[in-house]
Amino acid sequence: MCYFYIQFYSKAFMPRSSVKHLVLKTSYKNLSVPIFIGRGITSQISSLLALKSYSRIAILTDKNINKHWGKTLQKIFGKNDILITIPAGEEQKNLATVQNIWATMLQYKLDKKSLLICIGGGVVCDIGGFVSSTYMRGIPFVQVPTTLLAQTDAAIGGKTGVNFAGLKNMIGTFAQPLTIISDIQFLKTLPKREYISGFAEVIKHALIADSALFKQLSEKDFTKLRDKELESILYKSCQIKCNIVAADPDEKNKRKILNFGHTLGHAIEMTSYETGNPLLHGEAVAIGMIGEAKLSQLAGMLNDKEFESIEKLVAKVKFPVKVSKKLKEKILEKILLDKKNEKQKIKWVLLNGIGKAAIDIEQPSKLINQAIDYILQ
Repeated sequence: MCYFYIQFYSKAFMPRSSVKHLVLKTSYKNLSVPIFIGRGITSQISSLLALKSYSRIAILTDKNINKHWGKTLQKIFGKNDILITIPAGEEQKNLATVQNIWATMLQYKLDKKSLLICIGGGVVCDIGGFVSSTYMRGIPFVQVPTTLLAQTDAAIGGKTGVNFAGLKNMIGTFAQPLTIISDIQFLKTLPKREYISGFAEVIKHALIADSALFKQLSEKDFTKLRDKELESILYKSCQIKCNIVAADPDEKNKRKILNFGHTLGHAIEMTSYETGNPLLHGEAVAIGMIGEAKLSQLAGMLNDKEFESIEKLVAKVKFPVKVSKKLKEKILEKILLDKKNEKQKIKWVLLNGIGKAAIDIEQPSKLINQAIDYILQ
């Protein structure tokens, strides 16, 4: 079961902003992860966490965050805390980067009572969680996601990992952070393309679990959202993911619906890195959602009007909707190695209508090829 608490702090505690507070809670291992959502709340981290109870604190971030927010972070955390900065980009999400972080943690003598605070997008959140869950067999960590994609998806749920052998997130663990602090102020320094990319996961959450949110998103211009509108959308999206993860923390059943758009999306994303013109994760997932919605339509699960409304929303957000037909064979190769597959059979997450998803769906090769051909140009 997942419980949600909304808490508004006084202006004395949180000037210029209120904080929305979710709690992801399950009976599994007594899991309870508070999620704070608001503007300018990173500066209040010492009020949200008992930082003095840890032997050492290390901050993991990337060069882009350090460039825009380095001085601010130094004021928040102080000179005695360790700053570990990695290069930015999906291509850094590998075991070599992990080894460098482990080496730095050893160099500064981080022990079992140390805390790692991960401040960055999906790459930093995924790597930071993996590093924390494996260093000395596990130390506590905190997620401070700085992109919309990470705030609505990557930081929540306890999936960690790195890419391996040209495949997305092939090496990883399940490990829950102590807390998640989603500060929308970080979004102000994101390039427009990176900001828009995050809405792919928001749209996905609506498609698999909330038709009302899908309708709301269809009526919005994502480039002109006010802070309160953005907080509200982020909060609803996080609620959906919390509810799903709470029911199935280790992805044995229901949680698989969060992979909608990702069987194709991950294959497209990793293939794009081999072309020298890489897509962002959200862009690849957007194309993946079109392809998997098309497969749902071809399978008779999604009607024509619903499919058209999905296409219309993705096009309105100005996501890419096609990939080169030259990449088809490589995309198919990576789909066949997808983590969800069983006995070399592709297990799809498909839509039974907007707001309803079904897991472990097998489809004949003919329909799969038709759906993939639909997103090729």
